[in-house]
Amino acid sequence: MAIVRKEFIVEGMHCGMCAVSTGMLLKTVTGVRFALADYATRSAEIEYDDTQVGLTQLNQALEGLGYRLEERS
Repeated sequence: MAIVRKEFIVEGMHCGMCAVSTGMLLKTVTGVRFALADYATRSAEIEYDDTQVGLTQLNQALEGLGYRLEERS
């Protein structure tokens, strides 16, 4: 198990409720241990097991809401 904590840019958020929805949905993804999205910074901090989930799976979970994650450099 390799637990990582990363900050991502979230594209597509329009309001504070978008951030709440993003964080709640990310927490349901297998392998995600912590997720918190912030509308003001248009970002999300996610802690996850990278042997179970990666950026592709996180984006697949969010695509129905119209959001997309990008790794912050």
